Amino acid sequence: MLLPSVSPQCLLKKGADPHHFQLTPKQASALNQARLLIRSPRDDKHWSSFNMAPNTFALWNMQKHPHHEPTHAWLNPKEVSAALPKLAQAISHLYPMDSDSINIHLHDSTKMTQDMWHQWQNFIEDNNLKQRGVMMQHPSWQGLFEALGVPIRGVLESAQHGQEYGPRKLEKALAALQKYPQTILIGDSNHSNRALLWLQKHSLHRFTKLDALGHCGEPWLDLMQRNLKTLKIYMANQP
Repeated sequence: MLLPSVSPQCLLKKGADPHHFQLTPKQASALNQARLLIRSPRDDKHWSSFNMAPNTFALWNMQKHPHHEPTHAWLNPKEVSAALPKLAQAISHLYPMDSDSINIHLHDSTKMTQDMWHQWQNFIEDNNLKQRGVMMQHPSWQGLFEALGVPIRGVLESAQHGQEYGPRKLEKALAALQKYPQTILIGDSNHSNRALLWLQKHSLHRFTKLDALGHCGEPWLDLMQRNLKTLKIYMANQP
């Protein structure tokens, strides 16, 4: 978004589950040689190997959220918009000859994130999601839905890997679906959706999968629009 001429390198392959990521020796070497490592501290803090990178930029201000660190904040256009100026500053330090271009892209990207926020707001209003609510396997999209005022009827797995769902949680989720029959179910394309499959089997609900990670080099705008399109198709087939 800020420096289109530079191609990022990503640690995860397309479709990989980040919970099972293991840094390889080749990747460790690449981290040591990287001009800039961009990270999301709340989501990758268990990857202690990141501490070896010489030049690191944390997208989200941890001190700003001392009691509720944002997770998967790149899915929230407002969080992205707030992070862009500091990211632009960090990139300009590495590429001073491109600082004017970076500032132009910063202006355009800020407008882009604001427009994307309004697109999601319109989708929420058009589909009555503030009354319907959502239930999800994994909390990837929880921050965005909460920011949009959508009730979270249930999250079947926590953000901490290993804290899995059990029979009582499944029964509670099924009861919530019976109480709120118009709830929509959100799965994750990079994650197991076994709990949602169970709920789908024991109710009339069907779930859709959203992609929280995208693939390396995919523009942020494309990622957000692709997921919004997925939800629109899903909602078009809901009773």
